[in-house]
Amino acid sequence: MDQNYTSYPVKLFVYDLSNGMARQLSPLMLGKQLDGIWHTAIVVHGEEFFYGGEGIANCPPGGTSLGEPNSIIDLGITEVTEEIFMEYLSSLGESTYR
Repeated sequence: MDQNYTSYPVKLFVYDLSNGMARQLSPLMLGKQLDGIWHTAIVVHGEEFFYGGEGIANCPPGGTSLGEPNSIIDLGITEVTEEIFMEYLSSLGESTYR
């Protein structure tokens, strides 16, 4: 039986919470180089999903208070529909990631 699957692109948005300050100050303060203080988000189904102080949250891509991401990494594709993905996130939010 042949099934048609729709694929959806998945991207990783990477933000430096220090806006470059970790790279500049870490050698003086820590004695070793840190390239950044990283926060990441997954972009799929036209939304950016991330973990924050209120648990799992989402917004339009690039719409967080962090501004534009420092880098965007293409993770490939998924065949998981938006409905199934949202059900999964909802189940995580009810238990593990509140």
